[in-house]
Amino acid sequence: MSSSPSDDAHGQPDDVDGASVVVPLAIATQGLPAICAITGHAADGAIPLRVGRSLTKWRAPVVRVPLSEEIFTKWSRRKNIHIKGRGLASIVTAAGVVVAFRNGLLAAAILAVAVAIHLVDLWAERTANAVEPQLERQGSDVRISGVHESFAKAVSQTVP
Repeated sequence: MSSSPSDDAHGQPDDVDGASVVVPLAIATQGLPAICAITGHAADGAIPLRVGRSLTKWRAPVVRVPLSEEIFTKWSRRKNIHIKGRGLASIVTAAGVVVAFRNGLLAAAILAVAVAIHLVDLWAERTANAVEPQLERQGSDVRISGVHESFAKAVSQTVP
């Protein structure tokens, strides 16, 4: 486990790297302790994260990582902005390309809006990933990193 991050006034870890813990995959997929992986406080639910996604492994195992309601809401909003922003930017870009054949100035304005939407989409994706623990498959184990020290300790106590 790495160094212990401290909480700021909003219950967020000051250290963005956080702690990490290695758990057997079988234990991780059955359920983790009900402690928020980001704040170290009591968890209200969990988000499903896939472990070891690749082109050759289309059925990657899912680990439900516990989060508090506040962190889940923040993560969920940003994921929604990211998904909707990506789609909207694609549609606006396509519209700009179609309009380019008739009016270059209007097409440039539409494409500028598409770029602005895409920038918001990138922000939402990066900030959603910032409040999402990272999972890395290591053989029959999984490393959960970017978590609060309290969560890492609770998880390591569940490992035989």
